[in-house]
Amino acid sequence: MRDRYKALMLRSFKDAMDIVDEYNGWAAEAFDDSSPVPPQAVPQVAMMLYQSRVMDGWGGEGGFDVPEFDDKMFD
Repeated sequence: MRDRYKALMLRSFKDAMDIVDEYNGWAAEAFDDSSPVPPQAVPQVAMMLYQSRVMDGWGGEGGFDVPEFDDKMFD
């Protein structure tokens, strides 16, 4: 099951790089003084894509429960 999330994260990073490249190309053609998205923003875009895809996998409503941590796990 962990491999599914790893594959989803890798796909999100590849898609984020493609999105940033496509946006930067479009902005350079559309505007005389464009401000390209810096490469440091790719991980943030990838994380947004990943979170969105995980939420969609849980039903699209974002309503899944994260279990509370108890003190036993630290013993």
